[in-house]
Amino acid sequence: MKTIISLILFSCSIVLTAQKQHFKTFPDMENKLETHFPIEIFKDKNGEKYPIGYLEGKTTFINLWSTTCAPCLEELPILNQLKKSLPEVHFIGITYDTAEKVNSFLSKHNFNFDQISDAGQQLKSYLTIQRFPMSFIIGKDGNIKTITGVITEEKVNFIKEMLKE
Repeated sequence: MKTIISLILFSCSIVLTAQKQHFKTFPDMENKLETHFPIEIFKDKNGEKYPIGYLEGKTTFINLWSTTCAPCLEELPILNQLKKSLPEVHFIGITYDTAEKVNSFLSKHNFNFDQISDAGQQLKSYLTIQRFPMSFIIGKDGNIKTITGVITEEKVNFIKEMLKE
């Protein structure tokens, strides 16, 4: 009986580790984990910089995207559903596209996140974007917990669990 229980626990551990590794699609950015996400380098829709502690006290999901990115478009329905299912979480989209281009895009596509546009310089100063989309889960302490790529249905339950922590 002990052997069976040990085997089951070992199997569960392997599956969870594999899921977590599958989720982390940017392993070269692991040095950003548990560091402060610099929201203060970005400007809100009124052109004002966010305060340093803006992300503290709430769990946040940040999606880096582009209006010309096909995988970004594909994940929009999943992201919108994720936001709808977690009203206590703050959802932010960040793009280097201009506000005009983003507004035109949003008039045709449903993307219900708070949007930060014209963020090219800020993004370049903080990280090297290898590809879009890229998403960050930020803990209540304002630090990055996870960085991942395209959000798929297979990742949704894992993301929900992380955002509820």
